[in-house]
Amino acid sequence: MANLRTSSILILTGMLLIGLLVFVTPAAADTNYAWLDVSSDPSGAWACIDSYDCHDTPITWTVDSSSYHRITVYMDGYEMYTEYVGAGSGQTTTYVRANLQPVPASVGWANVNNDGAQIWIDGVYYGNGAWSVPLSPGSHTLDLQKSGYYDYSSTFAITGGQTTTLSPAMTPYSQTSYGELQISSTPAGAAVFVNNNYEGTTSSSSPLYVTQLSPGSYTVRLTLPDYQTYTETSEVRAGINNDIWATMVPNTPGPTPDTTGQITVGSTPAGANIYLDNAYRGIAPMTLANVPAGSHTILLRQNGYSDWTSTVTVAGGDYAQVSGTLNPGQTPAPQPTKSPVSAITIISAIEICGAILLIRKRE
Repeated sequence: MANLRTSSILILTGMLLIGLLVFVTPAAADTNYAWLDVSSDPSGAWACIDSYDCHDTPITWTVDSSSYHRITVYMDGYEMYTEYVGAGSGQTTTYVRANLQPVPASVGWANVNNDGAQIWIDGVYYGNGAWSVPLSPGSHTLDLQKSGYYDYSSTFAITGGQTTTLSPAMTPYSQTSYGELQISSTPAGAAVFVNNNYEGTTSSSSPLYVTQLSPGSYTVRLTLPDYQTYTETSEVRAGINNDIWATMVPNTPGPTPDTTGQITVGSTPAGANIYLDNAYRGIAPMTLANVPAGSHTILLRQNGYSDWTSTVTVAGGDYAQVSGTLNPGQTPAPQPTKSPVSAITIISAIEICGAILLIRKRE
């Protein structure tokens, strides 16, 4: 009996020691992931990463380590904040602080003319060709990408109430030392990463070009909410434009029917503010995920243009596409709110106050 008791004590002690070792031994850090911590002043703004995942600030995203992402932050009455941010190495946090500036009383205009070039102003993609873009007074950046040409980048100034015309001449490749990627997806609205770097979002109107690539092997990855990640390895050769047509595959439905869908929203010109059922959701082009099945109202709004509205129906587990052309005009003063107070909330508050008064009266 004594030996049995001693054996039991030894076994129990061994189990306790093993448990302690498991508890105190730190788990191996996953160096494949890092974090982006985004805050804003004022707080409570609408922040989006890579034009498809949006939340109120402050928000922390888990991303691949050493990857690049476009962060946009918006709040009614303030200018949109845009920044390209590089995540750190594994298990590190990069902090982004968006100091929002009030919308100025007047705007100026940038007329950009370059047929066939992809136009980016202050990090926002506006499309191909010629565009007239309303901008706040001050300094802005212009980036152009065009197949067969070196990437172009410059700064320019905008004066309130005046128009600045930009017709930059792009330089063709001096020799065929670069290759390019031409990327499209079905459905559109997928975020594109090349070698883990964010390159933009696919559009239903034209492919996304990734230019000035040195010959070599590149990993192309497309992500879209509710769809499986698409990955392809492309061998880029000098003087060759590789086409990538990604058909996004929906996630396997669970045991219960999917009651949400997606809406891919575009605008002409690009960069319009998107409101879904009067709630701000981001900047076009953009894919709105987890939209309840049913009928919804899309409002597109941009400074210097008249509002554009449309009704779209979403089916569970499916996606819909909508694109609006905005006409130059005056933007009406009323602004949709991001989270309006419902009548039920007001009635409930009145009922609670009445109950408190009744209790005090009885006391």
